[in-house]
Amino acid sequence: MPIPLSCYWEPSKAAHLMALAHKEVGKPYLLGSEGPVDLMLATWDCSELVQHLLACVGVRQVTADDGTMTPIERFDGAGFQWAHCHQISLEDAIDTPGALLFIRNGQTYPDKPHHIGHVAISLGNGMVVEARGRAYGVVMGLVRASFNRGGKVRELYTPALVRIPEA
Repeated sequence: MPIPLSCYWEPSKAAHLMALAHKEVGKPYLLGSEGPVDLMLATWDCSELVQHLLACVGVRQVTADDGTMTPIERFDGAGFQWAHCHQISLEDAIDTPGALLFIRNGQTYPDKPHHIGHVAISLGNGMVVEARGRAYGVVMGLVRASFNRGGKVRELYTPALVRIPEA
């Protein structure tokens, strides 16, 4: 039986996030690049890119494992993002499109919150989009061996919906 033309599919916010992340590839990196979460910037740092894309797909708050809710306007900084999202294994994060991948290293980032110095967005299948650094800008590539933590913003994974408008 064919699907009526009056039905349409609404993908998850994670699907929208990945589509928008691809559009940022090629933009330059600037450490500390800041702006309102709803403003499209010409440059990104890693955590601002994540925060901005989450806001663009309609994430208004992030719920942590302990039930605390963080408004998206405050979901800034890679260490804060790691601490305030649902922490999952690195393997699960690598395989989950839209999950966040983090680099935690106490020697390299001794003064950063939770020793987290970088965040990227998983595309699944071992690929990421990240604001990697000045020499690279925003890139899409393979998950690097330095990534060692994973997280998930639960609000990205609302079920896909089929809506049938009322006649």
